[in-house]
Amino acid sequence: MQKKLVQSSLAISAAAALSLSGALVASPAMADNVPQKLDLQSEAHVQKALSGIEGVNAYGTDGGELSIGVAKKTDEIKKLEKKYQNIKVTEGVKELKPYAKNDLVGGAGYLVKAGESGGACSTGFSGWDGDGKPVVLTAGHCSKIINEQTNEFDGDTTVDQTEKPSISEANGGEGFQASGSGVIGKWGFHNFGGDLLEGADQNKWPEPSESDIDFAVINVDESKYNVKNGITDWSTADSDDLAKSTTEITEVGAHKDGAISKSGRTTGKTDGEVLPRSEYDFDYQNVGGRWVHGFGVTAPIDKPFSQPGDSGGGVYQGSTAVGVISGGGDLDANTSFTWVADLDHSLEESGTDFNLKKPGEETPEAPAAPKAEDQTIEPEGKVKGKAEAGAKVEVKWEPAEGAQAAENGSETVTADKDGNFSVEGPKAEGDYNFTATAIVDGQESKTTEFDVTVEKDESETPAPAEREISVDPKEVAASDFVKEDKGVTITVKGFDEGEKVNLEVANGPEGVEGIKLDETANENGAAAFSIYGTSAENAEAYLGKYDVEVTGANDTEDESALTGTFEVVADEDGSGGGSGGDDDGNNDDGNADGGAGDGNDDDGNGDGGSDLPRTGAELTGLAAGAGLLLVGGTAVVLTMRRKNNN
Repeated sequence: MQKKLVQSSLAISAAAALSLSGALVASPAMADNVPQKLDLQSEAHVQKALSGIEGVNAYGTDGGELSIGVAKKTDEIKKLEKKYQNIKVTEGVKELKPYAKNDLVGGAGYLVKAGESGGACSTGFSGWDGDGKPVVLTAGHCSKIINEQTNEFDGDTTVDQTEKPSISEANGGEGFQASGSGVIGKWGFHNFGGDLLEGADQNKWPEPSESDIDFAVINVDESKYNVKNGITDWSTADSDDLAKSTTEITEVGAHKDGAISKSGRTTGKTDGEVLPRSEYDFDYQNVGGRWVHGFGVTAPIDKPFSQPGDSGGGVYQGSTAVGVISGGGDLDANTSFTWVADLDHSLEESGTDFNLKKPGEETPEAPAAPKAEDQTIEPEGKVKGKAEAGAKVEVKWEPAEGAQAAENGSETVTADKDGNFSVEGPKAEGDYNFTATAIVDGQESKTTEFDVTVEKDESETPAPAEREISVDPKEVAASDFVKEDKGVTITVKGFDEGEKVNLEVANGPEGVEGIKLDETANENGAAAFSIYGTSAENAEAYLGKYDVEVTGANDTEDESALTGTFEVVADEDGSGGGSGGDDDGNNDDGNADGGAGDGNDDDGNGDGGSDLPRTGAELTGLAAGAGLLLVGGTAVVLTMRRKNNN
């Protein structure tokens, strides 16, 4: 099927006694009760949509969809689902409670003081800050004294001693007995969620924020404790030395779907499964009346992943630290649920510089080997690859065995911030063996080998399409010109795809100068315009000769405008008045038509534009010398000039 050009239209109205003081722009009719699509790029739009919706306990966006978790679907929730097509509601998501009997916790237990009372939490991960000072990561709510009636903060707790492992609940004891090793240290950074989510009117609730984290840092007293890498499995608790049996932690990273483990002073080492986004599509969870960024973990109800007192405990997958325990509860009669504050996100939002090895003492690791595929280039073309950002990459090459190519070569370049690197390839055609080695902090990577073929591109560059213009018809009776389907169609081709093409009526009957119209060239470099009259009762006002010029936005100084001519003449019975001008024949073919040729209206353009759609845009106020052109719903004021009779 032959594609039709999308064309703009210019309708000229003979308005001997007609003028408009304004223009009416019509908008498309909107069907009622059709689900809308919520703009997720605007947080204001999201919050406006959720205003007045009670019981939202989880919240997240992914893949152009907003997911909310509620305890129960209310009438407001059901209306919300009907109103927006990209909102997904999960029922049965409860508000969680933070794991705190005023506790703090992690792999090993530690105690906190809150006035005359106190509690216990778990340490998450031990390491060093950017200055080489020892620190412990844990949950932020362990640092807060929380009013049990209002959930408001009544101040900060004080870090106390570690808990004696042998009598911790994880080892079957009652817990809460100090180890006698002394106070661990003091709070550094500490934060528990954002503002309190209080009141039934959720429109007044604070919006979830990236900074809503449940995360804290303890600055460790070096005179009393030595921090060591690893997370305890609690198998040596009887000896009160949890460092005897640990899992080494080599990195901090993002969590993945699948199996996951944690260590804490209440339940010891436990295992669970990360809730995939397909089942629990939320970034934020209501924990103790505050939004907390993180992810969910499930486990059997009789073997829970965490319990009160495990707060702050380290959550890990293999040797990767991924989070600290924030809160939890029962998902259903068979499943326990834990919300984990994701560690990579918490470190970034808090600005904490955390290292698993003491800065200055670690041995730099060798960088990853560069990546480069076999490739074919033109002589002296770019040979490309990927390496660690900022790495020095040494690239070497030599002719392949038996290949007739130039001598060996070598060049060292630096990978950019995205890890891309490139070198200029050999000049001589042939096959080459290439190697690439990355160097970071004096450490060399393994060497990557790949092949490069150098050959000239023999394909011919297609000649640019010749620009042409077709005017159809070149002479039209006034009675036909005032019919929308029998006006004049001007078709052009030879432009670039997507190029803005401008048509101007450069000369015409008195009062018709300076009219312009824009269109965009299609994939074949073609565009079309339609010109016709709208006042059948005053058709004689259009009589005369019209000169049009068409230019493109990408025109160079060497390219001249395409020109064409058409004439509106009186009908054979004499109606419509005089001819309004003579046609000397010089503008209808040859140069004037841009090579369109005479006597052939479609000019090699297929249908000649005769079946192109006409949009019916109107121009009024012709006789008065000014008018309004409606194009695509936008009013454009055009200035008409009367010809100078002198």
